[in-house]
Amino acid sequence: MKLPEFSVRRKVTASMIAMILVVIGLIAFSRLGLDFFPDLEYPTVSVITTYRGASSEDIEKTITEPLEQVVSSVSGVKKVTSQSSEGVSVLMVEFEWGTNLDFAAQDIRDQIGLYRNFLPTNASNPLVVKFNLSQFPVVFYGITADSGYSTYDLKKMMEDEVKPRLERLDGVASAAVFSTDEREIRVEVDKNALISYNLSLDRVLMALAAENVNAPAGDVVERHEDLIVRTLGEFRSVEDVRNVVVGLSQRGEPIYVRDIAEVKDTFKETRNVARVQEQKGVYLVVNKRSGANTALVGNAVKKEISKIQASLPGNVKFHMAMDQAEMINMVASRTSNNAVVGAFLAIGLIFLFLRNWRPTMIIAIAIPLSVITTFVALYAAGYTLNLMTLGGLALGVGMLVDNAIVVIENTFRHIEEGKHVEEAAVVGASEVGMAITASTLTTIIVFLPVVFAGGITGKLTQPLALTIVFSLVSSLFVALTLVPLFSSLLFKARAKKSSADEECVVKEPHFAAARAFYRKLLAAALRKRKIVLAVTAALFVISLVTVAFLGTEFMPQSDRNFLMVRIKLPVGTSLDETNRILGQVERIFSQQPEVTLVSAQAGSRAEEDPADMASGMGITGTHEGLLMVRLVDRSERKYSDMEILERVRKMLPQLENFKFEQINMEAAMMGGASAPVEIKLFGKDLEKLREIGDTIVKRISDVEGLRDLTHSLAQGKPEYQFSLDRERAARLGLAVAQVSSTIQTATQGTVVSRYRDGSDEVNIRVILAKQYRDTLEEIRKTPLMSAAGKMIFLEQIADWKRGEGPIQITRENQMRKISITANIAGRDLGTVMRDIRSRLGDFEKQLPPGYFLEYGGAYEQMIDAFKVLAAALALAVLLVYMVMASQFENFLHPFVIMFTIPLAIIGVIFGLLISGKPVSLPALIGVIILAGIAVNNGIVMIDYINQLIRRGLDKREAIIRGAVTRLRPVLLTALTTILGMLPMAVAGGSGAEFRSPMAVAVVGGLTATTLLTLFIIPIVYSIFNRVSFKEYVPQSEELPCK
Repeated sequence: MKLPEFSVRRKVTASMIAMILVVIGLIAFSRLGLDFFPDLEYPTVSVITTYRGASSEDIEKTITEPLEQVVSSVSGVKKVTSQSSEGVSVLMVEFEWGTNLDFAAQDIRDQIGLYRNFLPTNASNPLVVKFNLSQFPVVFYGITADSGYSTYDLKKMMEDEVKPRLERLDGVASAAVFSTDEREIRVEVDKNALISYNLSLDRVLMALAAENVNAPAGDVVERHEDLIVRTLGEFRSVEDVRNVVVGLSQRGEPIYVRDIAEVKDTFKETRNVARVQEQKGVYLVVNKRSGANTALVGNAVKKEISKIQASLPGNVKFHMAMDQAEMINMVASRTSNNAVVGAFLAIGLIFLFLRNWRPTMIIAIAIPLSVITTFVALYAAGYTLNLMTLGGLALGVGMLVDNAIVVIENTFRHIEEGKHVEEAAVVGASEVGMAITASTLTTIIVFLPVVFAGGITGKLTQPLALTIVFSLVSSLFVALTLVPLFSSLLFKARAKKSSADEECVVKEPHFAAARAFYRKLLAAALRKRKIVLAVTAALFVISLVTVAFLGTEFMPQSDRNFLMVRIKLPVGTSLDETNRILGQVERIFSQQPEVTLVSAQAGSRAEEDPADMASGMGITGTHEGLLMVRLVDRSERKYSDMEILERVRKMLPQLENFKFEQINMEAAMMGGASAPVEIKLFGKDLEKLREIGDTIVKRISDVEGLRDLTHSLAQGKPEYQFSLDRERAARLGLAVAQVSSTIQTATQGTVVSRYRDGSDEVNIRVILAKQYRDTLEEIRKTPLMSAAGKMIFLEQIADWKRGEGPIQITRENQMRKISITANIAGRDLGTVMRDIRSRLGDFEKQLPPGYFLEYGGAYEQMIDAFKVLAAALALAVLLVYMVMASQFENFLHPFVIMFTIPLAIIGVIFGLLISGKPVSLPALIGVIILAGIAVNNGIVMIDYINQLIRRGLDKREAIIRGAVTRLRPVLLTALTTILGMLPMAVAGGSGAEFRSPMAVAVVGGLTATTLLTLFIIPIVYSIFNRVSFKEYVPQSEELPCK
């Protein structure tokens, strides 16, 4: 018993199956997560090591280079890139896709563990972190309070009252509080006192480290009791620190810390500042656990914050700087709305064509049933509802009705012939069962290459592809089971018409005129086949020529409600000056009507949060500032985020060497470059790299559309360099490490121990008093103690000079490089890169030996993605042909149908041109989808023509009658798909940038292939079957009912 017959004969059973699917589908839907992107695990591991006070070159030599060699030996490593900045080394180890990152990260830890003793003593233990989208904040708050509360008080309040409650919430991995004020016990040493007591900084460090100890001292058995002995030496108050003995005077009297230093319970000397709405504040960053529902976590955090806020003192205000949950809900809502509107448009069109509410009602029931069944498959596959899967559902809505329409139209036709309703429902579905199965398979099969595609392209498109596959399989099941069931229940029988040759005239006054008009046009086209084919070929050639005017890009730029901007001043600019300029830019943003919140940071946070540098969005020094700007929703503003940014650019202060850069947070989240344009220059010598980089910047600076053009070695940081007289130092028993450690303690201090104050642990830092470290002359007079106990000064063993060092050294696969980067405004990426490459073509050939260029950034990702998708498209076309050949048991007929694909390309190109969209990853995915859809109309048409020929009808008449008979289902399936996707094609707002090019490609391509298929397929079929229409006189215009 076939499925249609089972459904009609066993109505109660079929109805219960439908109800089971609905119940299970709704349960699955309630458990599906909601995210912005699929839960991707990028094959990247970061290795972060801090070494406070070390220059970029020192970091490179002592940490980065050795670690690069170590991690490169790990199995499966594809590429190693690194950044050596002041005080921090960051390695990004990229593996092949599919690598188990847990094992890979452990292998890296094991290898580094073997080498740890060879790293500098004062360097931190390397931190190995897997890259994951969950490490980007779910919510990001800027927090302010009344003026009576310092940022330290505010931070303490957040850590005591807010952080524990948020971390208890389901799905929350961590809630971190960041502040510029960090409490510390600072021992400010008086250099003159050191000299007078004949002491060194090393002696102070050793004394404080040795005294602040609680240690076990064994055990004692006394009167049958076994007692533990402990030495209690930890500091219990700041006074204990002051009373530590650091030495003895010549008279044998103790010298206390208070005699040679001022001990302060204060805050760490800040190297960064933070503001929220032009007020000092702190930041609260909440991250979710991997796999947790982003929207639910974000909503739960906001709900908990609203409860906590009322109980906090000091008029504490939580300013939402970024909210992923809000963006996700917005995207989900808009995508759902597009799908619903598309479904209603498709249903309305069906009613217009059929002029009967019964088949329209069946379609209206079939769509939600197919969608609900898809939810079951998505849940079973472990997917979430995200930009990709929601896009797949929205795209699928237009295609969901195709199978049901073909079944209903055929059933409707059999009823009009006079068959009984139940018989018509069974026969109508069974008759087209193989055809719609084949057409569904041709649509599904095109996604097979995409599902198995590699790299980021494959990982992004797999959820979308499989969602469409799930929805199409669901629609096929519904069309062959529930549609016949509903047809048998809702349709009414008509009187059977008689005909001597078992044919009849179907009376369709509302569609007869269209069929008659099409019949005349088709007959004329078949008589003028060469002209029609020539015009079509000309259109195809024109469309290919037009591609050059479309432009190309990797991923469309999203118009989001959040901007991240970095400002750069000359390297070495003080924190105060950077903060002053940052304040000016901050005020400019605050004055824009679309801006609701501005938070600002200046200075590096690498010490407090080394992972900040690994994100690619951190600040490298006191010369940089970062602005996070929140905008009103796109529906509430007239201008896009990029237009607002361009407006702000024109209002910026005109300063020499002032840089203003937009950070593409979305690209960073996707594991890409923070700027779309990146030219990588490789070489050995930093000065030579800087010189060549400057030349490249000058050569391409006039390329239209470039913004924020710079290179990573644009400026060096001013520094004092000392050269040790090794011979003299050796005579005095001093090593370079000891001298370097003394300089570090003198200038920026050394954390020697920690002081426990209740639940707080506070660093104890030893440093020279400020007046003794403000100038080079004072630093040179810092005392050291020789091995013989004789006091000497730095100036006696070292030469000092002022120099310049790189602010950041980047490397790739153990070779130095600099990156020339830029953003783009007003032009597409492909066109801009073409102009850049034309300017650098001859220059690249003139580079010195050992120096060469590579093109990276979004351009590299775009080229890789286009190669992957081009191969996927070629394979998809081949697979479609194979499926059709299997269906027809013929090699020729599928070849005829394949002509619909180039016809679709005409529509794709002109669709993108009219809509102003460049060729991009989403648009190419749309082309692949088209490869499966475009052939469906041809399958239905050729299949019916073959049926008529088998019945004995003349081939010429069979071609015309077959095409005309299938006009209504061809138009219905095509137009419902087009209307179903039309809302998505014209949609705006967050998330639409990805979906819209896909929909435009499908709508444009399907429009063209439908119109042209009605003529080209019969023409090509007639040519391959050697059927001539030169002297053909059409028979009756009556249409066969069978």
